[in-house]
Amino acid sequence: MGLDRDPADTNPYAEQTSANTDTPWVGNGTPVDVDLEGLREYAKHMADQQTDLLGRAMHLTHLFEMPAQAWQGAVLGEASFVRSQLSANAKELATYLQNLGQTMQNIGHAAQTVADSYQSSDGTSAASLSAVLYAFGDKSVPRPAGLRAGIGQTYSEAMAAADKPTPTAADSPDWGRSTETVVSPYQATRTSTAPNGQVREVTTTSVPGSGATVVTTTIYGSDGRVLSTGSTRTVSSYDSTTSTQRTVVESSRGGTRTGTTETTTTYSGDEVTRQQTKTYVTDEHGRDRETTTRTESVDAEGVRTETTTRPGEQGPPVVTDKVVIGPETEGRTRPQDPIAQDYDPLAPGNR
Repeated sequence: MGLDRDPADTNPYAEQTSANTDTPWVGNGTPVDVDLEGLREYAKHMADQQTDLLGRAMHLTHLFEMPAQAWQGAVLGEASFVRSQLSANAKELATYLQNLGQTMQNIGHAAQTVADSYQSSDGTSAASLSAVLYAFGDKSVPRPAGLRAGIGQTYSEAMAAADKPTPTAADSPDWGRSTETVVSPYQATRTSTAPNGQVREVTTTSVPGSGATVVTTTIYGSDGRVLSTGSTRTVSSYDSTTSTQRTVVESSRGGTRTGTTETTTTYSGDEVTRQQTKTYVTDEHGRDRETTTRTESVDAEGVRTETTTRPGEQGPPVVTDKVVIGPETEGRTRPQDPIAQDYDPLAPGNR
């Protein structure tokens, strides 16, 4: 039995193809209900995942450092090849993680944009496909009517609209030579100028009676307007009974606290035997949340251990990175002589 169709028709399943490729939902199909709180929560989770990913990626610096340290100087050609391959692999992994983090950020921003587009509507409002496409940056679709005017601009558009130049980074090498002005016995200001006319003022204040040092960095535009401001407050104390120094650094930007680092250093004479640094970030409610703890310790044999942990969900801290480094061997040109060498009557120097 032959096929019941026109021999000139090359698609024997034209009817099925038409049904399977019909996409009325792209046009005027059933609208999608928008769960605004769910989208906002999802956007927050995506931002948290990006932060967690980038934080973990920082622990991969050993992938770049160790191949160079293992095969440095004049080495065999095979060792040089392995070093280059490991370095290339580390770069590819870093690029992948960077792009993955950017993807998480884009998805989170898109979810937040959809929620912002319908925030003035009731809970049963519908999201069109155009709103979702716009949220992902498609300029060919119309702007959602409910989206506020300040949302959806690129960084360049926002800066142009505000007629406000981008501040030069505080640690940029573009800043020229600085000049110091002593304001009082407790305060001094260093001023430097960038090629674009911006001015950076770094004021260091020693707060009398508190042992605290406050460093405030302010960047002014060429017209004298404040473009950015940030500060750190450092307090150090030393306990002679335990030979321990504790340093707390609080950071803020624009008058709002952004985070804190707490470093505890233990000494044995002039040598550092243990150093622990805890990092906290400050949320929108002003509460500090611990993110990482980095501990470096050196035992009696000179073995250094570097451990990084993060708080566990409900249990003990979780180790995210651990490196053990043997004692320093700088200057040694041959393996250490065995202990028996000193007692060998036939060995040179013992006869």
